[in-house]
Amino acid sequence: MARKLRLVITVLVSVAASACGGKNAARLDDGGTGTAVEGAMSGTLYEPGRRFAQTYCSPCHGEAGENPKRPVAHLAFQVDTYEEWAASRTILLAVLDKWMPDGVVMPPSYAPAEPPDDERRAILDWVQRGSPNTPDGR
Repeated sequence: MARKLRLVITVLVSVAASACGGKNAARLDDGGTGTAVEGAMSGTLYEPGRRFAQTYCSPCHGEAGENPKRPVAHLAFQVDTYEEWAASRTILLAVLDKWMPDGVVMPPSYAPAEPPDDERRAILDWVQRGSPNTPDGR
């Protein structure tokens, strides 16, 4: 059972990563746009989680994102609501943990911004705890 689950996770991460370009994708010629999408993660009480998703995820995975890869990336994984974020916990754990990667680490290399390690660790910790939808994330 664990082997089957790992295979499913690997496939989902691969689909999500390829939608974003993955580590082997060509860089966007225009540099892509990566401005935060304010409407992303609606219903989220944990402000650091909302800011993280708006800044690093929503340009590709938000309905209003403006990255040229958004049409495909949004199909693979969405961050428009807290419910979408929480339902994708397994994918999030795989793509956020650059210290023990279980696939391709996001954001992709062509993204305009990458979260600093302390911010990435804080969000990874929040996701590992089930992304509690509380103001303090606990």
